[in-house]
Amino acid sequence: MPDLAYKANTAKTMQAAYSNAVRIGYIDRSDDDRWLWSLNTIQPKGGRASGIEETEASAKSALEDAWRAWVRAAGLMEKADG
Repeated sequence: MPDLAYKANTAKTMQAAYSNAVRIGYIDRSDDDRWLWSLNTIQPKGGRASGIEETEASAKSALEDAWRAWVRAAGLMEKADG
């Protein structure tokens, strides 16, 4: 599965996550320097849609894991652009 692409807002506190041309979620730095992540979709039973992580890298990893779980649960395959 291709990696997600991240695009930061102008303040560099929020990063939208994209799978190909579709925005699938975001990560956002909180005032206490922890990172919120959120997947913008309906979750399968038992799936996670959001969470709080201590680092930017762990927030990205958690969001990507949730996205891959959603793709599998939906019975889909993600293809790279091109």
